[in-house]
Amino acid sequence: MKTNQIVRRGIARHVRPGFSLLELTLVLVILGVLMAVAAVNVLGQGEKAKIQATKATLATIKNAVNQYHLEQSAFPTTLQLLVSAKILEAGKLNDAWQRPLVYDPQGLDADRPFVLFSKGPDGLSPSADDIDAFANVNTQPTQPQ
Repeated sequence: MKTNQIVRRGIARHVRPGFSLLELTLVLVILGVLMAVAAVNVLGQGEKAKIQATKATLATIKNAVNQYHLEQSAFPTTLQLLVSAKILEAGKLNDAWQRPLVYDPQGLDADRPFVLFSKGPDGLSPSADDIDAFANVNTQPTQPQ
């Protein structure tokens, strides 16, 4: 007797290996649901990653401006001076959306000796999504005149 035959009540039946249409459909539905859940979780992370990268860039530039101030006893008039003074590498003066950061050496008060922020995802300023280098200070960044 072959191994792929089942004998039941005297009738030989051939057993075909494989899956039924119902089983295949169920597996495809489950895979589709899992992919949809994964896509929802992954797609929303791109904007969050850009915001975090911009915050890190702002922190780096803020430290570079403070270092320049310690060395020169004045704030740089432009961020490009940080590159000229070899405090910062060229190409580090944009946010994650490849837009230039807003910088003004004239600060608003003692807590904000200079203005440094990104216009955020929408690229407009002032707006609610601006990313400020002085995020712990409760004043809104303003567009320098």
